[in-house]
This record gives sequence, C-alpha cells and structure tokens, in this order.
Amino acid sequence: MRRRAFISLFLLTLLAFPVSKAPACTSVHIKTADNQVFYARTMEGEWTLQTVLGIVPRGTAFRGTLPDGAAKGVAWKNKYAFVGMFDFGQPLASDGMNEKGLVVGQLFLPGYAAYEPFERAKAGKTLAQYEFGTWLLSQFGSVAEVRQGYRDVRVCQGPVGDAGPLPLHYVVHDPSGDCVVIEYTAGKVALYDNPLGVMTNSPTFDWMLTNLDNYINLSTFNVPQKELKGLTLKSFGQGSGLYGLPGDYSPPSRFVRMVALSQAVLPAKGADAGLNQAITILDNVDIPLGSVRGYEGKEERFDKTIWSVVADTSRLRYYYRSMGNKNWRYVDLAKAFSSAKGIQTIPVFIGVDYPDTTAQATPLRN
Repeated sequence: MRRRAFISLFLLTLLAFPVSKAPACTSVHIKTADNQVFYARTMEGEWTLQTVLGIVPRGTAFRGTLPDGAAKGVAWKNKYAFVGMFDFGQPLASDGMNEKGLVVGQLFLPGYAAYEPFERAKAGKTLAQYEFGTWLLSQFGSVAEVRQGYRDVRVCQGPVGDAGPLPLHYVVHDPSGDCVVIEYTAGKVALYDNPLGVMTNSPTFDWMLTNLDNYINLSTFNVPQKELKGLTLKSFGQGSGLYGLPGDYSPPSRFVRMVALSQAVLPAKGADAGLNQAITILDNVDIPLGSVRGYEGKEERFDKTIWSVVADTSRLRYYYRSMGNKNWRYVDLAKAFSSAKGIQTIPVFIGVDYPDTTAQATPLRN
C-alpha cells in the first residue's frame, strides 16, 4: 500500500509542472595532485522543487515502476547505502553518492532520450528511467562494475504526466577518476567512456565531444602581440588565450566552459583545496535569476540554479547548497549511515545565515 501511495504522489507531483519547465543541469569532476576526485553538479531550471537530502541505508527495498504505473517491475534491496537529492521528497535520487564513493547524476536530455521498448515478459527486470540512477547507486561500488552490470535491468519510459516524458541521461563517477555516460536513444542504450568528466544536457554526449573541435584554438596562455605593417596589435589584458570561450547558459556552451576550466586549472593538493577548486569551477555555471528567460503563453518565466552539490569521493562527504542560501553544508556518509534506521531526510532549502564576524576584530599588529 505504501508503494502504491508513493507512485500516486509522484505522478501527481509531476502533473503540477508543465513541459516547458524541464530543468537543465551541469556536472564536472576534478582530480587533485594527490589523486582525490571531486564531482560537482548543479540542478538548473524554473521548477520550485521540493528537494530534500535523503539518507538511504543498506537493505532498503525498492520496486521498479512499469509504464502503466504499476509497481511490478524489478525488485531490489540496497547493496550499498547512499545519500542523494530527492527532488520530490521521495527516495529516488536525481543525484547521489554511495558508501563506496560511487557518484551518479541524472541530467536532462530533452529531444533525444528514448528508452527501451516495454516487453511484458521482461516486466520483472524493468524499471522507469527516473529510477535507474537510484538502482545504480544502490547496486555498484565502482564504474568498472557499472560497465559489467548496467544491462541487468531494462530501462523503460515511466508514466508520463503533464511534465512530459522526463528525458534523462546518466553520468557515473568513482574515486579512481573513472567516468562513464549512459544514454538511451531510439530505444537503444549506449555507454561512453568520459575521460573529461563533464556532462550537461542536449544534444547527446558524442555530439558534445565532436563540438569541442570548434574550440581547438582556445589556450590558457595569453596571445602574444602581433606585428603588422606599421601597426602592433596587443591584447587588452589577461585572458586573451580563452577569447571565444562561450559564456551563455546553453548546454553546449556550458559543456565547453566546464571542459576548458577543469582542464586548465593547476591541480590542487589536499582535500580542502580540491573542494575549493571544484566549487570555484562550478560557480561558472551558476545562473543569476533573470539572466535566462522564456515565455509560457504570455507569462514570463525565469531559470535559476535551484541547488548544487559537490561529492568528496575520498572523505565521503556530500556537500550541498540552494539558491536561497549559498553557504555550503555537508553530510558525512559514515556518520549518517551508522545512525540511520530507515530512510532519513535533511532539509535543503533553508534561510540565509550569514555569520556576523564583528566580534572577531583584533588590534592591528605592526
């Protein structure tokens, strides 16, 4: 009964959002000089999501959803505990990290995602596309394991409400720096190695890689002056090597920007420096409210960065913040799992809490 009630609630929640409100997303990873891997990701869009951070212990039971909404798909229990962002207040992770440091992100792929055809005889291996990330998090401890086992379930189009088909693709990282992208298009699945560790939205991942050829001229080095007949050309200031780096918020531009910055940075050393570097890079896709606009009928709509996360795969910490409060907080996975009895949640959207440091003032020392 509880499972049926959840499916009904989930579908009713989807019905509340029109098709035009499909979120965007950006993800990137960096590797420090001492081989620590940090994954960073945003959820961008117009939606006002009811997101909570969920803590899901080992042994939690799940059941896949069939296209007709019946909870009669694949049945499984968590092999690994995980934390994640539950955008509808339910234990389905749009992003998360498990106790082995495996990270899975579900990002939108509108116009391209099309899942495997449903076969009644294979219903017992089937789940909905919005459940696939949760299944990956709960079943695998490394990207190598994902390569071997991701075909063990059939991913079909889940129930479609007014929100549309929820077109998703998936990126998977682990503490070694290994990364893959999984995409379902035209009813077939493709798995891509992702050595760059970057993913955004449409078009498909292979197109994004080809598009990088258009930016082969970009360089971290400033352009030297150029001598013409009777005239010397000089750059106006620092950063001329990256002239032409796209600064808009379209998925291809965000992909190029994240690749350029994550490849250009000097490797940080140590966990805190690595965390800071991942946050700094991610800030380059943060959407100021009002800078991305559209219309739904005659009503003006605004995209925004709804929430952001950073996964520290070495210390097993999952950092998060929301648009309304830019201060980072984190969950320590070991502590969370040691005390978790059943699924637990933590609020994501809380008021601002800027610290007052006035009392810390001390006399200047010459």
